[in-house]
Amino acid sequence: MKAGIVGFGNVAAATLESFLANRDIILAKARSPIDFVRVATRTPSRARGRVPPGCVIDDDPHGLVDDPEVDVVIELTGNVPLGRELVLRALAQGKHVITANKALLARHGAEIMAAASRARRRVLFEGAVAVSIPIVKTLREAVAANRITSVVGILNGTSNYVLSQMSEHSKDFATALAQAQQKGYAEADPTLDINGEDAAHKIALLASLAFGVPIDFGHVVFKGITQVEREDMEFAKRLGYETKLIARAERAGDCVNVGVEPMLVSNHSMLAKVGGSMNGILLKGDLLGSAFLYGSGAGGRQTSSAVLADLLELANGNGGYNMGFRDDAPSTAPAGERRSLDQAYYVRLRFQDRAGVNAEVGRVLANANISAHSLLQDPSRGALSDLIVLTHPVSGARLRKTLPKLQDAAGPGHSVVVYPVLEDAGDAP
Repeated sequence: MKAGIVGFGNVAAATLESFLANRDIILAKARSPIDFVRVATRTPSRARGRVPPGCVIDDDPHGLVDDPEVDVVIELTGNVPLGRELVLRALAQGKHVITANKALLARHGAEIMAAASRARRRVLFEGAVAVSIPIVKTLREAVAANRITSVVGILNGTSNYVLSQMSEHSKDFATALAQAQQKGYAEADPTLDINGEDAAHKIALLASLAFGVPIDFGHVVFKGITQVEREDMEFAKRLGYETKLIARAERAGDCVNVGVEPMLVSNHSMLAKVGGSMNGILLKGDLLGSAFLYGSGAGGRQTSSAVLADLLELANGNGGYNMGFRDDAPSTAPAGERRSLDQAYYVRLRFQDRAGVNAEVGRVLANANISAHSLLQDPSRGALSDLIVLTHPVSGARLRKTLPKLQDAAGPGHSVVVYPVLEDAGDAP
């Protein structure tokens, strides 16, 4: 098995470094030899002295893909348009593909997998999601006999680190983000991490694997952490919850709901205990019940572990399908469409402290047939007071209809803050 790598960023460099360091272990497990024969990168100087002997280094990705000596193209560019072009070209040339490009597969996965099916070639992508957690192989192999009902997790280490710093060390958002950048957990431009899009790319891939249908990323709703306020995190803690950026893919009747948003999770749950830059994933299926997977969600070495595992799988000739669906498999759900699910909500109202506000809020909720599970009032702002309501499960549509009336009760100048509550986030032992 002769491999070529396109791109030479941290992941590509770590992949070759890890291969050279663990070559004896890897080759002992391979049915056929594995060699890296070519690297294509815009900056060839970065790769010199860091590749195996005999590996060609140049700046021609198309030449690498067309090279008849290359059996498998490892696409590590991080670029969606170029990655799509190269992957489709590689498949058309009869080559297998390994990629860690989650945005590429989230946006063009159905097209790429159809091309792979026509070419009778594999596209493997363990390094695209929660890299030190073998979630792709778990869904594709270990739990393949299950009807998966939900995949819920913390899939972005940058956002989780920022929220952990805000919760555990009372850092403000800007300070926590700057610290994440200093430690290398966040890019210089962290937009895709903090706006929820990176986690959305990942949960779209996992939804495809879990439910066996192509996911239209255009229907994946995502919201990031930029508007999360530290005071709401403190109120949540007083009520027994942590605030996390949660990615969810769930069956809702004949639909599949896929989305990302900040949520409150019980501080007794496994997901609440996923701190720092770590990732955690809760799987539920009809046969396995519940399973929780935990590990690093980023890092060059961690991603190299996943990339090399995919390469070893190809070298061993392991068969199987590429993503969660095949061309001839019936679509079991209109993927990407959303059906409102009943769930509990955290609602905070800030108002001028005056008599009758609590009763007014109670009437608004009662008239909407929304019952409160918990109430917390904090009058520590002088003339202002905060009222926090934790509701029993209710549809999001019904709650949204009440927001204008709740805003009237709060008075002008203060928005009503709402977060959904994840009821079952995996109870910790």
